[in-house]
Amino acid sequence: NTKCKNAASENRDMCRKAGSDGESIGNCPFSQRLFMILWLKGVMFNVTTVDLKRKPADLHNLAPGTHPPFLTFEGEVKTDVNKIEEFLEETLCPPKYPRLAAKHRESNTAGNDIFAKFSAYIKNTKPERHTCSITF
Repeated sequence: NTKCKNAASENRDMCRKAGSDGESIGNCPFSQRLFMILWLKGVMFNVTTVDLKRKPADLHNLAPGTHPPFLTFEGEVKTDVNKIEEFLEETLCPPKYPRLAAKHRESNTAGNDIFAKFSAYIKNTKPERHTCSITF
């Protein structure tokens, strides 16, 4: 794989939403997913929790108009969670790092679709609007 790099000594920083106290790690499933990918690949990385009510100016300047999670790698900021996952899989690849991507790309799409619809369902406060229309 020509895109694969020896990324052992590179700096990886992941910014994620802070918990209700403004400091602890929050409950964002997208952040948790990226955290698990980095952890399962066995790479060293720094986590910065961001209190969205008091977002530091340097982080605002780093990724204007976005909310965590985002990843910085070699000075480049990545803000789209799906693109970050693809980037990590392409950059942190065998033989040094395990491959975690699904064999069939369609399974990711199906999983994302189910997650999006389920999230909308549980966030909906109007029971009359509860519809379940997940198709495979």
